[in-house]
Amino acid sequence: MTKTVQLDRRTLLKGALCLAGTALSTQQGFASFLEADGIGSPLAARREGEMDIHHIDTGRGNSTLVVAPDGTTLMIDAGAGTGPAGTMSAARPDESRRPGEWQARYALRHSGSTALDYMVVTHLHTDHLGDVNDRTPLAHDGTYRLTGVSDVDALMPIGTLIDRAWPDYGNTLPPSAPYLTNYLGYLKSRAAAGRTVQKADVGSDQQLALKKHATQYPTFKSRILAASGVVWTGQGHETQRIVPENPPFKAYENVYSIGLRLSYGRFSYYAGGDLSADTSDGRYPWMDTESPVARVAGRTEVAAANHHGYFDACGPEFVRDLDAQVYIIQSWDIGHPGPAQMQRMMGAWQNKATRDVFATGLHPQNALMNRRFSGQLKSQQGHVVVRVAPGGDSYRIFVLDSSDERNLITGTFGPYRSRG
Repeated sequence: MTKTVQLDRRTLLKGALCLAGTALSTQQGFASFLEADGIGSPLAARREGEMDIHHIDTGRGNSTLVVAPDGTTLMIDAGAGTGPAGTMSAARPDESRRPGEWQARYALRHSGSTALDYMVVTHLHTDHLGDVNDRTPLAHDGTYRLTGVSDVDALMPIGTLIDRAWPDYGNTLPPSAPYLTNYLGYLKSRAAAGRTVQKADVGSDQQLALKKHATQYPTFKSRILAASGVVWTGQGHETQRIVPENPPFKAYENVYSIGLRLSYGRFSYYAGGDLSADTSDGRYPWMDTESPVARVAGRTEVAAANHHGYFDACGPEFVRDLDAQVYIIQSWDIGHPGPAQMQRMMGAWQNKATRDVFATGLHPQNALMNRRFSGQLKSQQGHVVVRVAPGGDSYRIFVLDSSDERNLITGTFGPYRSRG
């Protein structure tokens, strides 16, 4: 009897959020008609043919919702990280719910769907998939706890989950930890229930295919650029191994992140999890998985900063080869981003026009450390939404208030012209 009640409560929550979303969509559609996407107003509902990319601010890790032109839904990561007091930004909107619950509720409001077609888990760290402790609730079957990705799945069922290596990680698993045991238990539970879990197919341009009206949007493309230390060569389905199968010491998990590129007409978007470029001052060239991925991605309109713009990522090759018009830093820790990384992404060189850089949650102490550049950020707090026009020739960026679920607009930027 308890199980039935629990399922009914989930159904009621989804229904309530969808009804609220429908009502809000009607209001937002009218706002869009009046071209009222201004400060203090709600974001107008996405219209058919537009593509939305939402960088969700919970102050606890990465989570990006993509709604493709035909309505296909993809979430990249669902972080629920933890850290020492004072080193993390405040939880957004607050701590009354777990980060994965906030992410799912946000996606239910802004996706126009009650389920996710895809979830890509870039790599095995808590701020990308979810941490656990003894108070973290158990799932209904008792085999894993609800956090991050599994929290999202409980409220917004995931059709296909793409992991960097499932089910065989070889010798690339990070050290044993409760969060890792929990995540692997969740994947086993999915697989046992006949729910799809796939290994990232590096080089594939079909693994993230449109699900609803693919033939109407032939210019939408996707590509898995990297996973588990293997990178696409740029030719067909060919790949190259960057991280040796048996490195001289255990590689840090970040170098194994999934990298991907989405494009729609002339518009393109890059995300690479926590790919990094730190080679210990050239001692171990194979530890730089960021540079070969950026090289094969090529020029990109909007790019998410690798590893939150931390000291070991977003190197010179990253900004040179991506040459993005806009960079988005999914920041929440006192170390996000580093000063050199911020300067590179802004292109804040002498006599040069700076690029537009947005942060989802700049820690106050980081803002002080980066005071030379932080004032030039286009945003320091909030959900950052990229809205691509039908056909992909232009896009706008909206910053939404993350302090409550109204998500009112706090900043508008653009339109930007896609360069192709």
